[in-house]
Amino acid sequence: MNTITRLYYIDWLRVIAFGLLFVFHSFRLFDTYPWHIKNPETSISINYIIEFMHSWRMYIIFLVSGTGTYFALKSKSENFLNGRIKRLIIPFIFGVIILIPPQKFFEAIQQSGFEGNYLTFLRLLPSALINESYGWNLLWTGYLGYHIWYLIYLFIQTLLFLPFFNLMLKYQNKVCEQTNKLIQSFYAFWYIIIPFALLEFLLRPLFPQYLNWADFVIFSLYFILGFILQVNPKIILFIEKNAHKFLLIAITCWSLYLINKTFLDNISMPDYNWKFFFSIILKNLNSICWVFAFIGFGKKYLNFNHHYLSDLNQGILPFYILHQTVIVVVGYFVIQWDLSIIEKFLIVFSSSFVLTIGMYQIIRRNNLLRFVFGMKQKRKKPLSVLGNNIST
Repeated sequence: MNTITRLYYIDWLRVIAFGLLFVFHSFRLFDTYPWHIKNPETSISINYIIEFMHSWRMYIIFLVSGTGTYFALKSKSENFLNGRIKRLIIPFIFGVIILIPPQKFFEAIQQSGFEGNYLTFLRLLPSALINESYGWNLLWTGYLGYHIWYLIYLFIQTLLFLPFFNLMLKYQNKVCEQTNKLIQSFYAFWYIIIPFALLEFLLRPLFPQYLNWADFVIFSLYFILGFILQVNPKIILFIEKNAHKFLLIAITCWSLYLINKTFLDNISMPDYNWKFFFSIILKNLNSICWVFAFIGFGKKYLNFNHHYLSDLNQGILPFYILHQTVIVVVGYFVIQWDLSIIEKFLIVFSSSFVLTIGMYQIIRRNNLLRFVFGMKQKRKKPLSVLGNNIST
């Protein structure tokens, strides 16, 4: 029997990262960038919130996913790939069929002037999706799945890197020996940024669209890094020790963005020149330092259990799958009201949050719904143990 120490700070970081997605997507109705539905009045100030959160939010999620993959492989409690299919592919298919069409429907009404009812829209939707030309890339994950593209990304990454992960587990001592070179000093550690900056500089001009191959590679590096951090726990201790330094560098990088917006402009117009290269270095330095700051301070202050933590962890996946559809549906009606941006945001955020939690309470009590939302089946306790407090 494998005994694995629970890293509670990873659980908390997972909960926080996915919870912040709710805040992020609630703001998306009011920034000036294109999204599924938009408020008639938008705010450039909200752009800064969106840009700031976008610079690290998904990287933390993929890093934490790499960590989760490490513990899933070590536990051997079930067939690993079978578990991934149940947890990732089934919810994605369910989401594409049931949860994403309402978003597409309200988007079509607002942005394309669609005037039919929902049933008419559903009849037209398959042919519209078939006629889309995605090319040889992963853009289709976003077209089909909108916000749940992450599920397919994670599944593909799992298939691609599983042999590599198994090799790292087999030769863990050698991996630790090599990666220990990175933590000999704070300056030596910055070699870690080279693959992030170099690969993005090479790939971003070729694949500039969001969720194309450049994004897949960078997300994959964080996924792999999350796995390596558990293979060699000394790196985590190093990050915890230097968390305040990472935070200071992260604040400095983001301050440079605020002082000189051309850094962001250079990133949005990728090309093989020194301006883009410098902006890419700054972008990756900003992202990785925010991620390490969260990891370091999380390890320091959040490594504790709580009686709500297990329930929160179980609810993350259905919460994530549900949240944007609820936000879009609620938001479509709220943005038509004669209210200020802040009033609309607070109504959309609070009401969508309550509705999502309410829907989750239904899902968690029904095994069929648990299945399509990627949750483990809820087994009935034998009468002989009904009074016992069992922790799994």
